[in-house]
Amino acid sequence: MIDLSSSLQQLSIALGLGLLVGLQREHAASRLAGIRTFPMVTILGTVCAMLGQSFGGWPVAMGLVALAGIIIVGNIAEFREGSADPGLTTEVAMLLMFAVGAYLVIGHKE
Repeated sequence: MIDLSSSLQQLSIALGLGLLVGLQREHAASRLAGIRTFPMVTILGTVCAMLGQSFGGWPVAMGLVALAGIIIVGNIAEFREGSADPGLTTEVAMLLMFAVGAYLVIGHKE
């Protein structure tokens, strides 16, 4: 049985954490992702983990693969424009925030 208040709390925390990281990346002038993208990535991780409770680990794995694909496509587009940034901070932060969103649901099991 799904606990609605717990799910809303997890989604709210994911939104808040994503907004904080997105605000920082926006301040750093990241072209790949910013204040709108990071909350979506973190919530995606949370929703995938919620689905994973019913369907196993596949939603989390597929969400991670989809996110990696989006990152690759974004970097290819930047490379073609000639404005590719050699740093990987934003890309790693996106993957980490997906994992943080998933961890909010899975959590530390005692």
